[in-house]
Amino acid sequence: MRILFVLNIPYAIEPHGVMLLSSICKEAGHEVQLVLLKKDSLVQRVQKFNPHVVAYSVIGSELDVFAKADESLRKYCEESGNKIFRIMGGPHPTFSPAILETLALDAICQGDGERALPTLLDRLEKGEALDDIPNIALTTAGATVREKLNSEELDASPFADRDIYYDAVPYIPRTGLRSFVASRGCPFRCTFCYNHVYNKMFENCGPILRRRSVDSLLTEIEQVIAHYPPVRFIRFFDDTFSLTVDDWLREFAEEYPRRIGIPFYCLMRPNTFSEEAAELLKKAGCYSLSMAVESGSEEIRNTILKRGLSDDDMHQAFERARRHGINTYGNTMVGIPGTTLEDDFHSLEFTRNLKLTVPTFSVCSPSRGTELADYALEHGYMPPDADMITRFSAESPLITYTAREKKIQARIACLGTLYCTVPGFLKPLVKMMITGPFPIGLAQKMGFSFAIFRIATRLFPHAIPKNPITILRVAIDGIRYFW
Repeated sequence: MRILFVLNIPYAIEPHGVMLLSSICKEAGHEVQLVLLKKDSLVQRVQKFNPHVVAYSVIGSELDVFAKADESLRKYCEESGNKIFRIMGGPHPTFSPAILETLALDAICQGDGERALPTLLDRLEKGEALDDIPNIALTTAGATVREKLNSEELDASPFADRDIYYDAVPYIPRTGLRSFVASRGCPFRCTFCYNHVYNKMFENCGPILRRRSVDSLLTEIEQVIAHYPPVRFIRFFDDTFSLTVDDWLREFAEEYPRRIGIPFYCLMRPNTFSEEAAELLKKAGCYSLSMAVESGSEEIRNTILKRGLSDDDMHQAFERARRHGINTYGNTMVGIPGTTLEDDFHSLEFTRNLKLTVPTFSVCSPSRGTELADYALEHGYMPPDADMITRFSAESPLITYTAREKKIQARIACLGTLYCTVPGFLKPLVKMMITGPFPIGLAQKMGFSFAIFRIATRLFPHAIPKNPITILRVAIDGIRYFW
């Protein structure tokens, strides 16, 4: 069969879900292509490729773009008489199955798709029933059978098909940055995150944390280094790279520098980044890492967001990273339900005092289905009919702030990185830009440009392209697709 995967924009970080499914489909003998909605016309690609299946990969913030493209596809199918099976996977359909009815899709995939998609394709090819495939839902009630892959199955899966993405975005390999996934699952219950929802959905389907073996992970990295040079920096984007110091982390710290020896970035939590973990990660070659701040208030952080992190945890973790020479990144939210603008300014100062290498800020936008969204609705912080689709619109969706407060929060999100990293004598100037009538459009361009520059030069400096033409292309795409 012919499968056309659909993504929205050309991310600098490879889309592992689609790349892995592409590899599995190719292994099963299917023909696969990828289209990026911001670069190409979905209908035109469908006309050229004539796929049997169109597979959307969607996060909530991109839903409007996909809905518009799918409307054009449906119109084309009606006019041409061409029958195409339309399925959507990714975070949005997993947690918002009503999208199946909203877009009149044929099916959605909830959770892992490595078994689900090939089974679906096989049954479509044979004309068999589709109603009992695990993780595949044909109605808004959701999948009747759910399952997730265990660690052994993760090792047995083929490596991600990078060709399908690099063919679509040919300059990406020249950046020197490659991304990998070492594990799946997160046991923490942060109210703003979907992990606690996912864990409840799949609570009887095996362990929450599923981790590839060190050898499987390093073998994939070795193959990518050999086949897609140059590789100068590696990003692991597991939710938490290591929950504790264990045999896996000790083996990784021994084998990674011996077999790979390329600096890397990973995600940790302040309370998992112990002294021993810091020593092992530094030994392995960790150049930079992410530890989210989320709120500068211990009470808000632990009561509303349920992070389980004290102020001491935060200060000690970031100080520990500095002592070990590891650069740090972390995001802080403003406009959290149940908080005030005063809380937001407290978070701004708290984050500055943590002395992150690259601090960023965002306006909180609760996602439907999460505990934080339920909290916001129950307390009347959001209207009952709010669509709760995160669109990164810069202004808070809550009804508890004034228009002026929302604009200030938006400017914190734009200029927070600048505020937290300038010398002390410049703080009053940046704060005046945040609180005064500074144009939000200018704040976005100035603030985001500064943040991106700092991310590139402080977190991923080895990955900066050597070719100025590639740098220009990446910059143009950044302006084109994100501004």
